Amino acid sequence: MKQKLADHKNLDVTIVWSPMMESDNEAAARDAERMFKGTRVAQFYDPTRRVGLAFRRDVFPDAYQKVLTSLPAEHWLRTELIESGPDYSDQPEWDIYMFFDRGVKWADTPPRPFHFVRHMGRIGENGESLMWIDDYAHEPVEGSLSEQLRRIEKEWMR
Repeated sequence: MKQKLADHKNLDVTIVWSPMMESDNEAAARDAERMFKGTRVAQFYDPTRRVGLAFRRDVFPDAYQKVLTSLPAEHWLRTELIESGPDYSDQPEWDIYMFFDRGVKWADTPPRPFHFVRHMGRIGENGESLMWIDDYAHEPVEGSLSEQLRRIEKEWMR
């Protein structure tokens, strides 16, 4: 999947690696870069998480409130987010797959993607993912991250 997307001649792929977990560092990012060796993927390491913070601040400033509203009262993630406190709303966007119109440039603020998949992590025994697709105001989807990305790829390649 990664190789296929990265090899499309009409597609520019940029990956920004940021330290979000204790094991995330520049060496780990460089190691992960090897997955895309020989492709046209541009990769960067952002040690201060400036890119994710800019997207949270300028593109998705109300994501935290929308997420809380979209989750049913009894949902485990809603409880976890409330317990983690309001500081979560100041966290950078990460583990997000964004798709932009061709030729879009980042000027003073980051551009808004026409599609996005915000991956919240693996859930359950089958390794399915919990993710928001294109809007934080709708309840998250449970399923295959790679299938969601393939669906977007098919729509984009039409």
